[in-house]
Amino acid sequence: MKRITLLILLAALPAYGADDCHIVCVAKREAVRYVRDAKTLAAAPLHWDRKEWTRFGEGSAAVVVLYETDRQTSDYVQRHRSSSTDQFAKTLTPFGGHRALQASVLMIAAGAGIHDPALRDAGSDSFESELLAAGIVTPLLKLAFGRARPIQNEGSHSFHPLNKNFESFPSGHATNAFAFATAVAGHYDGWVVPTVVYTIASGVAVSRVNDHVHFPSDVLAGALIGRAVGKGILARHTGTNVSWQAVPLIDRKSVGVMVAIGPARR
Repeated sequence: MKRITLLILLAALPAYGADDCHIVCVAKREAVRYVRDAKTLAAAPLHWDRKEWTRFGEGSAAVVVLYETDRQTSDYVQRHRSSSTDQFAKTLTPFGGHRALQASVLMIAAGAGIHDPALRDAGSDSFESELLAAGIVTPLLKLAFGRARPIQNEGSHSFHPLNKNFESFPSGHATNAFAFATAVAGHYDGWVVPTVVYTIASGVAVSRVNDHVHFPSDVLAGALIGRAVGKGILARHTGTNVSWQAVPLIDRKSVGVMVAIGPARR
């Protein structure tokens, strides 16, 4: 399936780029843009003002509250788990992984094929947001914090930094789902598309708690990361100012904040 996705993406590149630019040229240009975007988003916190730091604290507080109640909330969800909730999770979980990436690629190809810039750009921005958020930011944080998953039965305060066997915080699926949803929703007016994509993303987050592979604070942190990167990419590519999103972090002995994406700085 990954090979098919790659072929579709390569097929879309000529139509997506300039008429006189072949596939390799367009691919290189996109790679350069990804690197520039990543650098800009990483430096965004340096430009925060008082209002943004206040909102940063508000976002952090939400994860702190969930972190303190992770065990109780997780136990409650497991007590009410059923075949219906498992089927719900089985259906939606892939949209936090390969299906979201495939959807982005198909949007690029379809948008280029039918000359629909909004569809094409929604696919492009969501694809980049997913790569940066779920492919770079979240994996690095997973490794750094090494939080045990609830299914490993070590409790909600168990951390093993730099140990690849412990990857609960933050949730990669929630990151990916909300990166996709945010980038796509930003290209459409009205309520229909945003409602659909955010409902699916929220379903992915809930599914990860149902499946006992993440605590609630894991999925909230992942959602914040995905939304933050998605908003940042939209700001970079549309030139509009957007509010940043907090990305709270948790380690063995403390709860705090570290990384977030602010308004674009070109």
